[in-house]
Amino acid sequence: MELELYAVKFGESLFHLRNIYRDTNNSEELVKISWSYYIAKHNNKTIFIDTGFREENVAKQWGITFTDVEFELESIINNLSVVDTVIITHSHFDHIENLDLFNNPEIIISKNEYDIALQQCSQSIKEKLLQCNIVTVENEYVYNDLFRFKVIGGHSNGSSVVYFESNNNKYIITGDECYWCDNMLSNRPIGIYSSTENNERFLNDTHSSGLIPLPFHDLKIFEQYSAISKNIVRIL
Repeated sequence: MELELYAVKFGESLFHLRNIYRDTNNSEELVKISWSYYIAKHNNKTIFIDTGFREENVAKQWGITFTDVEFELESIINNLSVVDTVIITHSHFDHIENLDLFNNPEIIISKNEYDIALQQCSQSIKEKLLQCNIVTVENEYVYNDLFRFKVIGGHSNGSSVVYFESNNNKYIITGDECYWCDNMLSNRPIGIYSSTENNERFLNDTHSSGLIPLPFHDLKIFEQYSAISKNIVRIL
């Protein structure tokens, strides 16, 4: 089965430019960003890359307006119980806090982020992590002969990215090692990090590689790929 890949925008907000680009660290400028996740279908498997979140109070703290994308999802997926695998790039709330909506997926996550999630995530997420079959990754893991999950540890201690190829193009789902495609394309490190050295090394290695970046907070993704509904685009 050919790979299908969708980006799903579940919210929008303003965000400090200095969080996106380390080199604008004195800027007070605010820019608009998306909050999103990815859904892949391959070899009769349905795979989520990160999950989004739904806690209204947290959205309020971050100034996020939810897009109420649930009905749109029905065009791709009947319900979340059919999801086979959830790949988690890192354990920040917007990437993991809907994990409890899934039934019993296999979960792929870096060892560091798994440990952090068991300490810091909400109770329902901890319970889901303990209940499901977990692959914890120290360095690299290949899933379904397609997705290469690689731990970078720049944005957060175990934050990870996902490499894959399709139709002679090479893609990378960047987690938050990039907020925008331009972090990679212009080799500009991010402004929120646990190790800026690891983030720099990752960007140095990728920025002239011909990889097509797919980040989680870049509205351009929703402008440059074809919309199948108001908040979902099809990449492949």
